[in-house]
Amino acid sequence: MGAKIDTQVFYDTLDSLYEKKEMERVEPYMLETLARAGELRDLEGIVSVCNELGGLYRAMRRTEEALWTYEKVLEGLEQLGMKGTRNYASALINLGNVHIARKSYQKAYDIDRQALEILEKQNGEPYQIAALCNNMSAALRELGLIKDGKRMAERAIQIIRQMPEFTNELATSYTNLGQAQAREYDYSDARKNLSYALQLYESCSGDKDIHYAVAVYALAGVNEAEGRHEEAEQKYMQAAKLIERDFGHTCDYMQVMEDLERIRRNGGKE
Repeated sequence: MGAKIDTQVFYDTLDSLYEKKEMERVEPYMLETLARAGELRDLEGIVSVCNELGGLYRAMRRTEEALWTYEKVLEGLEQLGMKGTRNYASALINLGNVHIARKSYQKAYDIDRQALEILEKQNGEPYQIAALCNNMSAALRELGLIKDGKRMAERAIQIIRQMPEFTNELATSYTNLGQAQAREYDYSDARKNLSYALQLYESCSGDKDIHYAVAVYALAGVNEAEGRHEEAEQKYMQAAKLIERDFGHTCDYMQVMEDLERIRRNGGKE
């Protein structure tokens, strides 16, 4: 066997940089370690570093770079003979998440379906299966397959209800269900499930979960559809502040601001 990078040193150094909030050093350190793993033809090292690097790029909304890093992870796992394993399913889930962020919903769904098949065969963690069902629910909804999207959200709810420690994932499941119901103009049930999702988030993490804004924004849309302009305006404003806090002035933030301007015009506000 040839020389390899010391992955424990890599993870420890990375943890230290994150703890010290030395974010400007994180990406250069990972790229330097990746280059060294490449020179050593250390496939396991390449997979480990690319997995962490992909997570960083996803968090930074740099989806192009996240895409190639996660594809590199899958390539490496295949070469290591790990296709069809739980690790491979996890890599597929990460790649699917990037495609959802890029609004490539069909691609995301196809990748997630592969991951689900692996996890079901491997008796995967119920939490991971539920999270995957939520991802697939979101992709199906955006593809216009609303009933299938609802079924996936309901499956996630059924699984997560058995694990009370994962309140946030249950909240995400109810958000997905509410969003699908809103697409079917079932505003009464959508309001009920989105309001419940907000209660769940607030009970365990206040408004700190980065997915909390999604439920707020979805409820704003229901309020607007029902003609509750003041409530809609308040929720759009809240969603905008949360997205700005968590991610800055992203495309999502700009979309909420457009909605806010529209509701002010349509609601007869100055």
